[in-house]
Amino acid sequence: MLPGMIARIVAVALVALAAAAPAHAQTQGQRAEMVVELYTHQGCTQCPRANRLLGVFSREQGVLALTFPVGIWDYLGWHDTYAQPEFSSRQRAYSQALRVRGRYTPQLVVNGASTVSASDWDEARAIYDEQKRAGWPQNAPDVSLTLLRNGRARATVGSGVSGANADIWMLAYDPGPITVVITGGINRNRSVPHYNLVKWIERVGTWDGPGSWHERPRCQPECAVIVQEPNGGRILAAAFTYRPTRY
Repeated sequence: MLPGMIARIVAVALVALAAAAPAHAQTQGQRAEMVVELYTHQGCTQCPRANRLLGVFSREQGVLALTFPVGIWDYLGWHDTYAQPEFSSRQRAYSQALRVRGRYTPQLVVNGASTVSASDWDEARAIYDEQKRAGWPQNAPDVSLTLLRNGRARATVGSGVSGANADIWMLAYDPGPITVVITGGINRNRSVPHYNLVKWIERVGTWDGPGSWHERPRCQPECAVIVQEPNGGRILAAAFTYRPTRY
């Protein structure tokens, strides 16, 4: 094959690669500085106000704030329209790990390390500030998250101390606000807002030191990855995608 022809083939291949590259990476996430989780129910009298507090936290830079509706009060006349068994299981694990007597709403969990009732904004803010000062543990791995144009999300967890023990979770959430008009139960005729509403959460693997990556389809409209000690333990690191808020 002539040298000129080889050069042309190489040039065409390089152009094709350059054109294909942007077709994969769509949105690059950011590393979270904190993770705040709210366990809430549409039929809880204090929960609409707590939901708004979660919305306040979600607007702070570097904070992954998530709403997990649970069906704990469904028997009181209104079934929460977004509650899922997986969310209840996650809250139950926190109750055991943080030595909370039973489950309740609205419950705030910060970095998987502290919990407080979200009905008291001052106390919730104090716990939030305390965890913010503490920061992530020293053995926290580097994490990154990329949304791909084919609708998939890729989470990458860097290497760390050998013998580490953590679960890797991926989840999809909707920034909202999503408002539901309640037509039964204690909150009848009230409009309840939801911010950063979790759509699904899945344990995708474990992390014990070596780096790894994981992909999941349909992690939309926004996506997050959380590296966390097992059974409701401390969160070691997280990353998430986000878009401009609509509120």
